Formats: sequence, C-alpha cells, structure tokens
Amino acid sequence: MKNIKTFLIAAAAVFAVNACSLEKYPDNAINTGDAMESVADCQAFRNGLYSGMKGVFTGAYVYATDLQTDLYHAVKNFGNFSGAFYHYSVVASESMAANAWFGLYGVIGNANFLIEGTQKLLASGTLSEEDTALVQQYYGEACYLRAHMYYQLACYFCEDYDPETAEDFMGVPVVTKYAPTGDASKYPSRPTLQVTYNQILADLAEAEKYVTTQGSPRSAYVTADVVAALQARVALMMHDYDTAYTKAAGLINSGTYPLVTDASTFADGWKNDNLNEAIWQVAMTGPDDIGNGFSYFIYNTSGVEGEDNPQYVPEDWALNLYARDDIRFQSWFDARDITTPVVGNLTLLVKYPGNPLLYSAVTNYVNMPKVFRISEMYLIAAEAAMGREEEVVASKYINDLKTARIPSWKNVDYAGDDLVLELRQERVRELFGEGHRLNDIKRWHIGFSRSAGQDPALMQPGENYVALKREADDPMFVWPIPTSELQANPQMKDQQNPGY
Repeated sequence: MKNIKTFLIAAAAVFAVNACSLEKYPDNAINTGDAMESVADCQAFRNGLYSGMKGVFTGAYVYATDLQTDLYHAVKNFGNFSGAFYHYSVVASESMAANAWFGLYGVIGNANFLIEGTQKLLASGTLSEEDTALVQQYYGEACYLRAHMYYQLACYFCEDYDPETAEDFMGVPVVTKYAPTGDASKYPSRPTLQVTYNQILADLAEAEKYVTTQGSPRSAYVTADVVAALQARVALMMHDYDTAYTKAAGLINSGTYPLVTDASTFADGWKNDNLNEAIWQVAMTGPDDIGNGFSYFIYNTSGVEGEDNPQYVPEDWALNLYARDDIRFQSWFDARDITTPVVGNLTLLVKYPGNPLLYSAVTNYVNMPKVFRISEMYLIAAEAAMGREEEVVASKYINDLKTARIPSWKNVDYAGDDLVLELRQERVRELFGEGHRLNDIKRWHIGFSRSAGQDPALMQPGENYVALKREADDPMFVWPIPTSELQANPQMKDQQNPGY
C-alpha cells in the first residue's frame, strides 16, 4: 500500500545506495545504520537531494496551479491535457496531486536521512575542523530542503495561513525522523496548519545557522541568500510583514542581484538560463540531466516554424496589463499563426523555450528553474510594506521594478486601493507562468472570473472553461489528499480536504 512511510523507505533507499560504496553492501540492500560514515557519504547523499530538485520545481509542479486560475485559456480541441485542474474536475485520485504528495514526501524522507546522518557524524568527534564545517553546511542545506518541501505541500494541500485561524485548519503530516515501519498505528496524522508552519520556521532557523555560503547569481546550491529568500516568501504567506520586509529588503540592498533592464539580456537569460537575477537556479547539465518541460504552451514537435500546437494560451486581460515596450512582454510572449489544433493568430507564452544545452534536436521546453529571483523580493517588500502601512515605501519598490522593466516608465505615487491593485497586477506581470497565482488568490482571499479570450472563436467554450467563475476561498483552491494515502493510513482516513 502506497503511503508516506512506505514511499519514504523506497525513496531513501534509492538515494542511500547511490551515496554509499556498493562494495560495503549488496546492491539490493542497505544497512542504513552504516550508510553515512564519512564526509564523502554525506556529500554524495546531498548531491542526490539536489538532483531531486530538477523535478519538484518544473513542469506540472509549477503550471498545474496556474491552470486553475485566470491566467490561461484552453484552445478548442485542446485534448484535455491537465484539464482536471483547468475545468475544476479534480478528484481525490488525481494523479498530479498524488505525484506532488508522494514526490515531496520522498524528498523529505531523504532530507531526514541526511539530517540524522550528519548529526551522527558530527557527534562522533572524529571530524577535523574543516570537515565539521562541511558537514554542518550539509545539515543546514538538508534542513532548508525539508522546510521548502513542507512549504510546497502546505501551498498545495492546505488553506491560506492566517494567524487568527491557523490552529483551526489542518496542515500536512510532519515527519522529521527516518523511521520506516509497517505498523500502520504509527503512521502520522494531519496536525494543525500552525504545527506545519512551526516546523517550516524551525527548519529555516537551523538552515540560517549553518548555511553560511555567501550568495551569488544563479547559485546551483542553497546559500545564505536562498534561505533568506524562502524566509521572505514564507513570512509573506504567514502575513508576518515585518519578517517578510526585512528579509526581502536585505536581499535587494545587498546589490548582489541587480535587476536586468536590457531586453536582449533579459530574453537570453530565460532561454539560456544565464539570468543573473536568479538567487537559486537548479542546475541541469545536458539532455540526460533535465527536469520536466512546459510543452503545453507551444508544443512544436517538428521544430518547423508555424507548426506550433499550443493547448493553453495566456488570457487577454493578462496580456493587456503589459506596456508594449515592457521587456517582459517582449521576452515572454509572441504572436504566431497557428494551424493546429485551431487556425488563427494567437499570442503564446514562450517563457520556457527550452535551453539548447538541454536538448539534442527539437526543443523539449526544459529550462533550469529559477526558484527565486530578486524581482520577487521587490514584490514581497512592497506587499509587506503595505501590511506595515508604509505606502510610500511600497510604491517605491513597485516603481523601481517597473522602471527596470519598462523603458518608457514614469513613476506614479500609488496609494490606497490604487496601490493594492497595482501590486496585484505587477505580481501577474512579473511572475506570469511561475506558479504563484493560485497562492496569491488564496492569500488575498479573492475570487476570479475568466475573460473572453484573445479570440473567443478559438477558445474552448463552456461554463467551466472560458466562462469559469470562482468565488473567494473556493474549496478546490486546495488540492485533495491522495486516495491511496487515505486508504493506507488509518490516522488520516477522515482527514480529507473539504469538497473531495
């Protein structure tokens, strides 16, 4: 039976076998008590953890939630690719929800294994000062990765965090020890949302202590700046505006990641994954070392110009937010003549064209995920400043970002409702297609209505398609706990999310 515990056993064993000398153990078994006896063992296991990041920050892990919102329309005859999310027919057995649940818990299981291994090695008293520093770094990185995976789980499977109600809503099971067991009575239940976020904060506090590597653009590993970036993002979701502002403003003020203002540099940064605004960019080395693609938005399998086959196109209201000299609009969107599955001219999302280093012939639409960019920190600082009733400060961060992106921009003094609206629209402009929209809708407690579409005649019609409307706090903004988990884990059998 597939549940958290059994999945962790399998996932951790895979990484552990890769990390340790196969001369010590049979290739079909592992002695977990002896699996991490050296710094080299820890380093190898840590590398395995990072390898998993290529999957959890790409593909449907990113776009599935966006398809639930007002960012895209499905074209006619779109094939129902990821349609359950788009037209709100997700059920408890939805495969993507299950993939996210078990995939993220798999990473958590491996992080737990590394955390325990590093602690054991540090307690042995056999390490040199230099090796001690290395193992402490690996420990801090594992704590960070566990925190980030729990945060992702909370975003998918939990309500918005509100300090007033966090004790009233369910979080996700918190597993902090690698302790495989077949005893179902020991499987975890869902604690409160407060408990889940307390674990995230505790892990980030440990990461802040031990991840001391200085940040640099496009770092492939977790650095002190990456820790600060997640702290800012989590704090904003928790409506902790002081922490969110302090962490985001600190990264901005460091000057390490200046905003890009040149259109060609910006476009090249997205295509070839050399954008120096990226605080953390998960590394991929070639066609055999990649994550998931974003093919639904172009899907040209021949590589021949004019043979694009998009299933989803940006909504017209979102496209209309951009000034036409906005370097984001110029880099991320392209009007093209389409012949399949519809015939006409449509503006496509081309934000993920595929890095030529990661495919051999025709693009696979895989780019290295830019998990954090400095521009997001401007938006976090602005929203946090609004929460602190510092409208002038918030307006300045928005204007600074727009000045970098729009050559013709003239500053505007935003205040009141105009400031709230501009902040929300600027998050759409800057973060389009990066998986933030549904969390924003949940955090702001707003609903949405889809627009008519770029060309209504080419859009998939129907109440749950073009005409879809969802009210604030819709239960289906929260994903279902996988059926297989509920069936296998007696502690969670009555803990499904509302609406499923």
